[in-house]
Amino acid sequence: MPTDRGLVVARRGDVVTVRLLPHDGCASCALTQFCVGSKESDPTISASAPDEIVQGDSVEVTLDESLVLKATAIMYGIPLAAFLTGVLGGYGLLSLAQLSGNLSMALPAVAGFAMLIPGAIISRRVAFRLNPTATVVRKLDQEVTGRQ
Repeated sequence: MPTDRGLVVARRGDVVTVRLLPHDGCASCALTQFCVGSKESDPTISASAPDEIVQGDSVEVTLDESLVLKATAIMYGIPLAAFLTGVLGGYGLLSLAQLSGNLSMALPAVAGFAMLIPGAIISRRVAFRLNPTATVVRKLDQEVTGRQ
C-alpha cells in the first residue's frame, strides 16, 4: 500500500488530523499545477490512530486501496453511464420521431452531454458518502518541523 508522511495537527478520540508533507520530487514535477497537494497550502487528511499517537508526532499514513478503486469507479463510471444513456436515448428518440438531416445527428450528442451533468453531480454526492479515512501505519522516529 502506498503511504504518505505527515504531521499530526489535532486529535479527537480515535481520529487524528494529519497535515501531509510534500514528496521529495514535488518541486521538480511537471504535473505540480494539477496536483491537489500543491494547490492547498496545507493538505490534511483524517486518519484512525492508536492512543500513543499525539499532536506533533510525525507519522506515516495509508489509504485503503479498495476505497481508492471504489471512488475511481464512482467518479468515472457514473458520468460515463449517464453520458452513454443520453446518447443511446437520443438515438432512440431519433428512430421514434423518424427525424433526418444534419440536426438529427446532433441530438444524440446533445442528449449525452445533457445527461452528463446530472451524472457528474450524482457521482460526486455518492463519492463523498464513502468518507475516506486513512490509517496511521506507524510513528516515525525523526522529528518533522514543517514543509520541506
